[in-house]
Amino acid sequence: MFGRCAPVFAGQESDFPAEYVMALPDGRLQCQLCPNGCIPAEGENGNCRARGVRNGQFTSLVYGFPCVIAVDPVEKMPLFHYHVHGPALSISTAGCNLVCQYCQNWQFSQKSPAETANFAMSPSDIVLRAVDMQLRTIGFFYTEPTIYIEYMKDVARLAKKSNIKTVMVTAGYINSEPLKDLFELIDMFVVGYKGFTEGFYAETIGGKLDPVKKALIAIKEAGCHLEVVSLLIPGKNDDMNEFAAGAEWFVKNLGSDVPWHFSRFLPEFLLKNLPPTPNGVLETAREIAIKAGVKYAYTGNNPGQEGNHTYCPGCGKKVVERLGFKVLRSFLSAGKCQDCGYQIPGVWLDDLPNGNI
Repeated sequence: MFGRCAPVFAGQESDFPAEYVMALPDGRLQCQLCPNGCIPAEGENGNCRARGVRNGQFTSLVYGFPCVIAVDPVEKMPLFHYHVHGPALSISTAGCNLVCQYCQNWQFSQKSPAETANFAMSPSDIVLRAVDMQLRTIGFFYTEPTIYIEYMKDVARLAKKSNIKTVMVTAGYINSEPLKDLFELIDMFVVGYKGFTEGFYAETIGGKLDPVKKALIAIKEAGCHLEVVSLLIPGKNDDMNEFAAGAEWFVKNLGSDVPWHFSRFLPEFLLKNLPPTPNGVLETAREIAIKAGVKYAYTGNNPGQEGNHTYCPGCGKKVVERLGFKVLRSFLSAGKCQDCGYQIPGVWLDDLPNGNI
């Protein structure tokens, strides 16, 4: 499927020097990449399992060793307001700096590279693979891209030289300086606004909400393309009063034009005892978001719902029709509604290619 075969290594670690590291007065090394601020001892890993100290050096253990390589429609990420030519080449490495109890990719995200089978692929190998497969987008997807930021940046730099777009699908749990370094490299950000209270983040995510809010605001203020996704989990983050407060924060800080996707939870990892999200919860969340001022509110993981489509805020017409991860029809012309001329924010193709339809 992927053309030239890449060597596969089980339990392989990279020795690539990590960036965003501070030497403490006592000689220990502290990671400055994300709010976890890990200080591993010699031979230990940080919380993310993808970075650690080896031979006195803070090291990216996953550089050049993706454990997932796939081809996906960008709508799966989910990305609705940035049309691209065809699907994306998706890559990810082992590790994550959060511990989401519902993670669908826990076999990779909650493992170190020593525990996964990894492809040996340099940044140029990734870009060449995309070129060979005539794919014009690369998605950093499946696990958290922040934890392999050195690898992601090098892939993105080469992708730009080949006129290949890049998508970072992230939980937004990243410090401000590393995030700023991505603004000139990444074309599209899809950020998980996973819950609406610090309690939810502490209990279910293993992190904090405030850094995610700061990252969302920073991406928006930088003028980058941003879409937001929230997975609604029964009994965890589906309290509609808390959600309404989250929607108010969303509109106040991100504006009304940022697309917001509400995804259906399916039992996985540590939450297999919970039921799937009822469709009615997604529909109610979408209604609350629209009432709060969100112009582009979507429901996902449940094909056939009204919330799968894009509607013109000017006249109410359905301007992009979808089924699952496929665009069936687009009624936009240069991003404008053909009926009333309203400009829908985003990047739109008038000639939708195979892969998007």
